[in-house]
Amino acid sequence: MQPMPFFQDEALRLDVINDAEFKSIPFINTNEHDSIDNENGSTPRAFLFLDADENLQIATPELFCKKLKCQSLDKIKVISIFGNTGDGKSHTMNQVFFNGEPVFRTSPEQSSCTIGVYAAMQREQGVLCLDTEGLLGTTAKSNKRMRMLLKILAISDIVVYRTRSERLHSDMYEFLGTASKAFCLHFTQALQAMGNGSTLGPAVIIFHETHYTKPLESTVEESAEDKLRNNFALLNYETNAFSSLRYVGIQTDANKSTNFQKISDALHLEIENTSVRSPRQPAVVFKAMKLLNQKFAGEIIEKAINPFPEQYFTCGAHCESCSRRCQRSMGHVSDGEPHFNTQPCNYQHQFGNKLYLCKACYNNGKEIVVSVRAQAQTDTAWSGLAKYVWKGDVIECPYCGEIYRARQYWYGNKSPEASVVHVQVVHVWKGGNAALRANAHSAQMVLDSVNSISEAFTNISAPWAKALSGMLADKVAPSYWRPNQEIIMCHACRRNFEKSGMPKHHCRGCGEGFCHTCSQHRVPVPARGWLQPVRVCNDCYQQLQRKSDATPGSRPTNDEGDILVRKYGETIYNTISSVAAVAIDYPKGKSTMIKDSARPAYWVPDAESPNCFICKSIFGRAEELELAKNSSERGKPRGSSNSKIDARSSGSSSSNGGSGPRVGAAGAGVDGPGDCRRHHCRRCGQAVCSNCSKRRMPVLERGWQTDVRVCDACACVPSGSQHSGNNISSAISDALNEEEALPANGLCENRRESNRSSIRSNSSSSDCRNCNASDDVKAKSE
Repeated sequence: MQPMPFFQDEALRLDVINDAEFKSIPFINTNEHDSIDNENGSTPRAFLFLDADENLQIATPELFCKKLKCQSLDKIKVISIFGNTGDGKSHTMNQVFFNGEPVFRTSPEQSSCTIGVYAAMQREQGVLCLDTEGLLGTTAKSNKRMRMLLKILAISDIVVYRTRSERLHSDMYEFLGTASKAFCLHFTQALQAMGNGSTLGPAVIIFHETHYTKPLESTVEESAEDKLRNNFALLNYETNAFSSLRYVGIQTDANKSTNFQKISDALHLEIENTSVRSPRQPAVVFKAMKLLNQKFAGEIIEKAINPFPEQYFTCGAHCESCSRRCQRSMGHVSDGEPHFNTQPCNYQHQFGNKLYLCKACYNNGKEIVVSVRAQAQTDTAWSGLAKYVWKGDVIECPYCGEIYRARQYWYGNKSPEASVVHVQVVHVWKGGNAALRANAHSAQMVLDSVNSISEAFTNISAPWAKALSGMLADKVAPSYWRPNQEIIMCHACRRNFEKSGMPKHHCRGCGEGFCHTCSQHRVPVPARGWLQPVRVCNDCYQQLQRKSDATPGSRPTNDEGDILVRKYGETIYNTISSVAAVAIDYPKGKSTMIKDSARPAYWVPDAESPNCFICKSIFGRAEELELAKNSSERGKPRGSSNSKIDARSSGSSSSNGGSGPRVGAAGAGVDGPGDCRRHHCRRCGQAVCSNCSKRRMPVLERGWQTDVRVCDACACVPSGSQHSGNNISSAISDALNEEEALPANGLCENRRESNRSSIRSNSSSSDCRNCNASDDVKAKSE
């Protein structure tokens, strides 16, 4: 049989002959590195542009033009075709651009006929055609192939995705979505660096051919392209890098050949469209490809991903420290089995994922877990605190006793890891390792115990101390002062002192009892014997401003000695207070330092939590809150009620008997009436007031084994080891969303209060008796 005239090399010809009854069927078989030209050179032939290892087969732009048989000043557009192997990409390019001429190789064999990227020039239309290696083909370098195809797509002006599936597969959306992301993140910057100012990628045409199913159809409500975009969004892919997206679908009878007219017309329109992508010189295309090939090169780890059986049947928990997966089967937690992985873990300070084993016991063959605590098991609350302040943390072994103290000696103390313990790094499973978390809270547990005892003494002694203070004050008070036991309400604003928690003050002018807000002025009262500026009420201040020697009030002063007793009493009291302040301030600073160091890391700092996380009440003493409210009222228009304090005041006047704003109702522990102390929920770490944290329950996921303070929101969240800190916060936000979404009216406020009341009513009386002390306890006397 004579060779076909357009072959120059006999080795390039492949004849398939059936001697029985069929004639020979020629198929084009190109050499992998050489182009194919006929004898006359009139019919173009494809040449290898990029091999399977991403190596350019053309060295210079001049050789590139020579291969294309075009001039260097010619303007061309680049059209590339992609798709799965066996879907007829090469045949489509031959039919659309070369009138069926076998420019790109086709093959009836199972092996892929296109390895790498082949190029051919269509001179009449000024188009550079690129035929690419098919996706899903058998290869050991799938990742490298994907990178090569993405680079080809980046330099193209028009992209055709060819598919012959009866329904569009997810691999098409994955490839185009990945290409869009790669173009935006990596290729755009690289192309702009070489002077290509276009930030939009190629125009994409999806050519979909079916036999038995209908292709996508456009309707009045939704076009085929809109359906494609919805599918991309459903799979979390974006196509914003492409200048346009078009769908061309045809249905071909199984016994008929494909009609390429629709795809040919669509391509012709895109070639003529120069509004986004204009034709370029061949040298520009070559340089762009060379730049991307040099920038994005190198070996890629070709690791086969086999999700079976880990992803299907094993537990989905991962170690927070080393990200290794639990090796047990799903559902093992419900069977009482903990998470497990045989691989070693990495230590991270933020998780503290190391266990201490007593070294003496470990050397004797026993693994006894010990922990750093602030208090020994045999110590009481007070002795444990004293030892903690003096000697630091302690490590106890149930067999060896106390084996370590952080400050055992004045100097030369060694770390426990270097002396008495053996370290074992463990995995940190989400929501687990309660024992490790409990060690971090041991110091706070000691403080909670001490505060509980202090709270008990304070609650018992507070009424007696208050009565004794009032009696002593009346003994040294001038005769024109109203006695303390007769002062129930502020003489000016009529606020009840007992209910509001505001301290009483005497006006040095009229002698009546006032709150701090109504007696802030300081002026001399010569008529009463006060020659230095002293506290007076607002009315007396106005009267003394008009006449400085006036005698405010209706009560007379007996004699000068009557005033001197009070003056001497104030002088002695102020002197003692100054000395006491110096004596008290130092240990107070020390206690603050101890408290800050003992606090768990997940607690919200005080500086970041001025309000209660649930009811939004402002933290502080009643007097401080009243001053803040008055200053805010002076700074806003009359009749305005936008401040949080005013909103709470109007919403709680009935519960307070009209005595004043709800700046923090009487809470558990040492909170006085009107005070709003700051407490921390042991579960979420948020700062809450006493009224919003009356429940007591163990918080195992945080390491609190006994009943501790939790806020009302956390009390509604089911407890369990599967809840982490983030999950707890999310659950709390969900629980509060209903309240936050309600409008601020009386009905909704009543609903909020009833919801909180129903939550609080569930707490038992024993919970209330075990209330922890507030973060700070202060006593204030007149």
